[in-house]
Amino acid sequence: MMFDRHITLGLALALLVACGDANMPALPTDGGSDEAVPGDPGSATDAGTDPGDAEVGSFDGTYSVPVNDPVLEPFASVPVVLDWREANGEYRLDYDFPTDLTGVSQRVSFEGSLTRDGTIQLSGDLGSASCESDTSGTSFMCTERFPQMAFDLERLQRDLERRGLPADEIARRIEVASVFRSDPIGILVFALD
Repeated sequence: MMFDRHITLGLALALLVACGDANMPALPTDGGSDEAVPGDPGSATDAGTDPGDAEVGSFDGTYSVPVNDPVLEPFASVPVVLDWREANGEYRLDYDFPTDLTGVSQRVSFEGSLTRDGTIQLSGDLGSASCESDTSGTSFMCTERFPQMAFDLERLQRDLERRGLPADEIARRIEVASVFRSDPIGILVFALD
């Protein structure tokens, strides 16, 4: 179906160019990929969809590392601001992963779709996510796995010391980051409101 749109679009552009319409604005030549991003308002894949069908927005969420020690729990959850897009059953999730858990600045980008069992399966360069929504479809919990996540705990320690945090808090935050590095699985929770 997308192939047919590209042929139709290509034929229409060829016809306009052949007619020599001087009033037609030039097409951008940014050298970017022809791949469209689902949910992107300027995306060719969404050209025929009603803008009301897409949910696009930035939302506050919380990323949590599962820890067994109750002393570490206050340091195991970090706020994040994420971008969530949905159009025609295709989803995209983007956010800056908290440096307080890795010591390294990294951008998480996932894309995927709704599966038959009702979960949203997403994948990206750093890992994968499996997201479930509540019955209203406005709150989500995503279990994320990051086998490609980078870590620099020495840098994290220096950053925490620069902030002037107490030594015992720094030690607990480093311990949470160590737990995460040994098993890079966490939970992202957010609501679309």
